[in-house]
Amino acid sequence: MDFAWVKKAFRTKRRRGGKTPAPASRWASLAARLVNPLALGSLAVGLSACALFDFGPPGPDDYPVKGIDVSYYQEDINWRSVVADNTAFAWLKATEGGDWSDPKFAQNWYGAAMAGLPRGAYHFWYFCRPAMEQVSWFLQNVPYDPYALPPVLDIEWVDSKTCPGHPPREAIIPEVKTWLDAIERYYGKRPIIYTSISFYNDRLRGAFPGYFVWIASYKGHPVVRDPSLRWNFWQHTEAGRVAGIRGRVDRNVFNGSTREWRAFLEGRLNPDG
Repeated sequence: MDFAWVKKAFRTKRRRGGKTPAPASRWASLAARLVNPLALGSLAVGLSACALFDFGPPGPDDYPVKGIDVSYYQEDINWRSVVADNTAFAWLKATEGGDWSDPKFAQNWYGAAMAGLPRGAYHFWYFCRPAMEQVSWFLQNVPYDPYALPPVLDIEWVDSKTCPGHPPREAIIPEVKTWLDAIERYYGKRPIIYTSISFYNDRLRGAFPGYFVWIASYKGHPVVRDPSLRWNFWQHTEAGRVAGIRGRVDRNVFNGSTREWRAFLEGRLNPDG
């Protein structure tokens, strides 16, 4: 219980030249105030608010650093309007597998940069293509830019007619490591791993310490769904609205303060906290 209002009343009384009540009368006054129905009502509201703030998970609006990820589905984007709508970062789809590239990638890559928006590229993993083929394809399509955000590997379960089935963990981990290591060597920045909670738990948990993790969770806060989960970015909706984009767009938040975001941009932030 917070008795700050009692202390404030005593201090005010002293400043106005009044006498401080004797201890007995002070506590009698306090007791009378506590049993006052209005005071009890205020106390109940205050406790409810404390419970809410102490135990309720933060929502997307509670994180100061917000961003988006886009592909050709968003069509032509007005990047200056995107920046003006409190957008701090963007990741752009560049490649998928070893033979598909996003037709809007180059336009988005240079458009976002011209608007002054920190942006990076992401690759969508294809389970039926060797890692080094996917590395080569990404390098062919994504320019080296020392000011870009770290590359992202998007790896998740998808229904694919050309690549059915779910490879086991022991088959996935070495291939993913090959991609991550090769991309880091070329671009000079450790890639970020984007995935769903289910895929992370099924195949990745514990395999890549020291990497930033970007979690897709549309049904609630990541920690509510998995209290043991360590995450750095949260994709909280695929139906967001942002100025400069006509349709819906994926929206994300960074798990940190604006100061920590600056440290991330400068390569000084530890992903494990």
